[in-house]
Amino acid sequence: MVDFHSPWMYVDQLGYWGNQWNQLLMNVIDIFAQASFYPLFSFLFGYGFVILRKRIIDKGASLLPIMLKRMLFLFLLGVLHFTFIWHGDILFTYSLSGLLLLVFIRLEGHSLINIGLVIWLFYAIILFLIMLPFSSTDFTSHNPTAIQQSISIYGSGSYLDIMSQRLSDWYYVNGGINGVFLLFSIFPYFLFGAGFAKKGWFNGAPDSLLIVKKLMVIGGFGFAVKLSPFLFDSFAFTHLQDSLGGPLVSLFYMATISLVYHSGKRVKPFEWMGKMALTNYLLQSLIGTLIFYSYGLGQYGTIEVSTGVGLVIAIFLLQIVFSRIWLQYFRYGLVEWIWRLVTYQKRFSIKRNNAKGDPTYENH
Repeated sequence: MVDFHSPWMYVDQLGYWGNQWNQLLMNVIDIFAQASFYPLFSFLFGYGFVILRKRIIDKGASLLPIMLKRMLFLFLLGVLHFTFIWHGDILFTYSLSGLLLLVFIRLEGHSLINIGLVIWLFYAIILFLIMLPFSSTDFTSHNPTAIQQSISIYGSGSYLDIMSQRLSDWYYVNGGINGVFLLFSIFPYFLFGAGFAKKGWFNGAPDSLLIVKKLMVIGGFGFAVKLSPFLFDSFAFTHLQDSLGGPLVSLFYMATISLVYHSGKRVKPFEWMGKMALTNYLLQSLIGTLIFYSYGLGQYGTIEVSTGVGLVIAIFLLQIVFSRIWLQYFRYGLVEWIWRLVTYQKRFSIKRNNAKGDPTYENH
C-alpha cells in the first residue's frame, strides 16, 4: 500500500514520513509485515507444487508439459501486470522460481530444505557481513529527483507517461544484478515449501504437531531480528531485518495458523481469500492504482501512512466479502479458472455444481 501511494523505493525510510504517528506506523509495518509475507506466499507456492506434482503423477500424466504451461502463463501474466498495471509485480519472479524448482523437485524433503537453508543464509549473512562497517546513511535510497518525478507522473501524467515510469521502476528493482538477488531472495522459500510438503509438515497430521510448535518458537526469534535496526546504526541490520527476520516471522505466522487448525478450528476468511489468491492479488493492484494514479482518483503522494493503513483494512475486508459471495456461485476465481484452461487445454465449467469436464488434478 505504501508503494501504491508514495515513491517508497526512493525515500529515506527513517525521515520521509514526517510526524511521529506516521513513522510509528511505518515501524509497525516493518516489524510485523515487511518481508514477512512474500516468503509465506513463496513457501505456499512450493508446497502446492509438490501436491500438484503428486496428483499429476498419480493420474499417469506427464509433469513437465503441465508445469511449463503453468509457469509460462504466470510469466506472461507478470509481464502484463508490471507493464500495464503496477510495477511491484511478483508473478514474473515466481514463474522463474517455479521453473527453477523443476530442476530440484525430485530431491527428498531434507535435501530441498538443506539447499534452501544454504541459499537463504548465504544471502542473509554474507551481505550482512559486507555491509556491517557502513552506517545507514551510506546506503540511503533517498533520491529527491526520483521522488518528485514519481509524484508528478503518477499523480498527473498521462497513461503512457505512467507506463514508462512503471517500467522504469520495475527495472530499478528487477534489472541486472538486482534481479539475480531478488530471485535468490525468493527461491529458497520455494524449496522450503516443497521440502516441508515432502516431509509431511503443516499437513494437519497429529504426528506433525510437535514440529509445528518447534517451528513457531524458532519463528518467534524473527521479531528480535526485526527490531535490530532500531538498536544499531548500520544498514547491515536493515538488510538482516528483511532477509533473516522477515522469513522467520513468516514461519511464526504459518505455524500459528497451523496450530489453529490442529486445534480443530478454521479461519474461513483466509480460506475464501486463498482460494482466489491470484485474482485477489491482481484486484489489489487494480484498486490501488485506480485510487492513486492520475487515470483514477489521482491521489498519489497526497495521503499519509495512516490513511493507507485504513485503506488496507477496508480493501481486505471487502475482498473477503467479495470472495465469499463469488465462491457461492463459482468454483474458482476468474484468473485461477483461466490458468486452469491454459494448463490443461481442456474446457470445463467455472460454475459451482457443474463438474463436467473438470480436470482431476487439483492444486489448492
